[in-house]
Amino acid sequence: MKTIKIILMLFVMTGVAIAQSDYQKVESFKDEIAQLRLDIHNAKSLAELDSLRNTINSLKQKHLAEKDLLDKSMYPENYNSTFSKLQEAIDLRREDFTQIETLQTEVVTLKSELEILNEKNTELLSKIKEYQSIGGKDAQSINELKRLVANLRQSLKERDELVRSIVDSLLSDFVKSPMSLNEAERQQVFEKVETGNLLYNIEKTIRDNMEFLKATQLNAEDLGEVKEEQIQFHNMWKRIGPKLADVYMDKGEKAGEVAYITNLFAQWNQRLDREIWERVYQVFRSNNLKVTPFSNGNEFTNNVLEFIENEKISGSQESYITFEDSVWTEQLRTTWIPVLIDNEMITTEQRDTIQTAINNWEGMYGAETPIYWYVAIAIIVIVFLLIFIPKWKKKSKPLAEQ
Repeated sequence: MKTIKIILMLFVMTGVAIAQSDYQKVESFKDEIAQLRLDIHNAKSLAELDSLRNTINSLKQKHLAEKDLLDKSMYPENYNSTFSKLQEAIDLRREDFTQIETLQTEVVTLKSELEILNEKNTELLSKIKEYQSIGGKDAQSINELKRLVANLRQSLKERDELVRSIVDSLLSDFVKSPMSLNEAERQQVFEKVETGNLLYNIEKTIRDNMEFLKATQLNAEDLGEVKEEQIQFHNMWKRIGPKLADVYMDKGEKAGEVAYITNLFAQWNQRLDREIWERVYQVFRSNNLKVTPFSNGNEFTNNVLEFIENEKISGSQESYITFEDSVWTEQLRTTWIPVLIDNEMITTEQRDTIQTAINNWEGMYGAETPIYWYVAIAIIVIVFLLIFIPKWKKKSKPLAEQ
């Protein structure tokens, strides 16, 4: 009896040992598969993926003897479906690298174009400064300077668009992805940015545009276009800047480049706004209208309204005519106000408030007609009489006298 108990006990213990061994085999298999999935996701090259494909094949052979056990233990998955999914993951990851290689090839081409435009812009800017230092006032010098400025303006525009194309090519997926990148993804973004030399080119784009503003005096239409381009460029940086700051956070000295570029964008925006406001103020100054200087939409509106109120008190009709005809109608309302509104530097309500004040100012003079209208009418009447009176006299003479 005792012998039977011992045999039964050994039988049970053997069964438990076999069960534990099978459990460990299944768990070990699952751990190996999980690690392979992670390695595929974090692979940094096609060569690494090829090596992982060999590892998968070896693992499949290694556990072939346990196929029945794994089929039963991994439901609804099984031995074959598990390895098929690993192969699919390898294939998908290879497509990622193929796309990256294609993009990098495109970027190499774009970089060559970029370098050519950078050199051209530097040369044009240098020539413009040289002409300005000479100070030639003859027609030939002025025309040459205008030609150089126009060329630089066009070249800067092409270069800015090219930089934005490179950013889109390299970072479009990165912009769409959530902030929580794993270490491998962060490294990929870092390598893309470095491959495209993006931070340097974005910084150079901003600096060249600021230099261009310093060296030239653009008209309202050109300044409006430059402002629109600056807004588009800045909006692009607002999308990628914070994410790049996260990627570059642990990259030592390079971490400061992202913050530096963010600050440069702010300087570019301030420089451009200041240029526009100064040009608007020149319209008043060139007509000897003493409007207090302004640097933003609220100051512009308030200072113009204050000027109108002061002039109404002084009762100067000449001041009204100069303001309404030469400043507001001819230059501000038709040229500068659309630029200010399009770039959200003033609102349509502020424009209408100024227009209402001008209309009220006009009302002070009632139906009085400016003297120059009387002069103009008198000239027209005199010319009319000088032309037609001789003809009437000729017609009124008898035929015999003619």
